[in-house]
Amino acid sequence: FARCYETAGITDMDRIQITPGYGLWTAGIGFQAGAERLGAMVIPMGPGNTEKQLTMMQDMKSTVLCSTSSYALLLAEEIEKRGIKGNIHLRKGVIGSERWGDKMRSYIAEKLGIELYDIYGLTEIYGPGIGINCRYNTGMHYWDDYIYVEIVDPVTGKVLPDGEMGEIVITTLVKEGAPLIRYRTHDLSRIIPGECECGRKYPRLGTIMGRTDDMVKIKGVNVFPAQIEEILKEFPELSSEYQIRISHLEGKDTMRIYVETNGTVDFQKLASDVATTVKQRIGFTPLVKVVEIGVLPRSEKKTKRVIDERYD
Repeated sequence: FARCYETAGITDMDRIQITPGYGLWTAGIGFQAGAERLGAMVIPMGPGNTEKQLTMMQDMKSTVLCSTSSYALLLAEEIEKRGIKGNIHLRKGVIGSERWGDKMRSYIAEKLGIELYDIYGLTEIYGPGIGINCRYNTGMHYWDDYIYVEIVDPVTGKVLPDGEMGEIVITTLVKEGAPLIRYRTHDLSRIIPGECECGRKYPRLGTIMGRTDDMVKIKGVNVFPAQIEEILKEFPELSSEYQIRISHLEGKDTMRIYVETNGTVDFQKLASDVATTVKQRIGFTPLVKVVEIGVLPRSEKKTKRVIDERYD
C-alpha cells in the first residue's frame, strides 16, 4: 500500500485521515499499515460520525482523505453546507471500495479542491492497495510483482486478450497466508494495452465497471447498473446520485430510476428524456422520478444504488 501512496504523490509529510472501517477485515488497517510504512501521520477515524470527522479534519489539518466515494461525496456536501472550506487542508483523496462515475469524481474533486486517486484491492488478495491510478488517470497500475492478473469471459472462463472487458481473475505470487490461484473476483474490467505516459512499467486495469453479480434481468433484458450510469452522465442537469428500484407490479417487472437535479429544470420533461434514452439504448422503458438535490440518501460507507424488491 505504501507504493500506492507514493504513486499518488503522498509523502511522509502528509497527514492521512482514514475513514474505512477497522475490524475483522483489511480496509482501515490496510490503509493504516501502508501509511505507517510510508512514514506519514495517521488519523485513524474509521467510518461514520461526520461531525467528529470534520472536527478532526480541521484540527489535525488532514492533507489526505481515504474513504469510499459515497462518504467523500457526503463530506464534500457537508463542508460546502457549513462554509468551512477555508479550514480544510486536504490536497489528495484515495478512494476505493465501490464503483463511481466521472460525474461524481468531478463533483468531489471540485468541491474539495483535491486530486483523486482510484484504489483497488480485495480482502482475499492482500487487502486494499494492489493497484492505483497515477496522475495521468489512464487506468490503475497494479503490482505485477505481487499478483498475476487475467481477464476471462465470466460465462465460459476463457482468457480474453488485453483490451477486452471481462472478469478479473487474480493469482497471488508472494502471499504466504491463504495464497490463491486464479481467484475469480467477480469484478468487471479490462487490461489496458501499452505503457502509461508516467513511464511506470506496471500494467494497468481499466475502471471497474461493476460486478458479474450486479446484473439484474428486466423484461428479458440483462441490465448492469453501469449501463444506467453511462446514460445518466449524458444529462448535465443531473447530479451524480441515483437509485434503481426493481419491483414486481401487476404481474410484470418494473424498474424505477430516481435521479436528482436542481429546481431550475422541467422535472417532467427531464424524466421523459431519461426514460426515452434508456429505452433506445437498453430496450425497455423505466419509470423515472426526478427529485431535488439532496433527497436521495447519502452514506458514510457504500451507497446501495440497486434495490431489488421483487423477492421481499
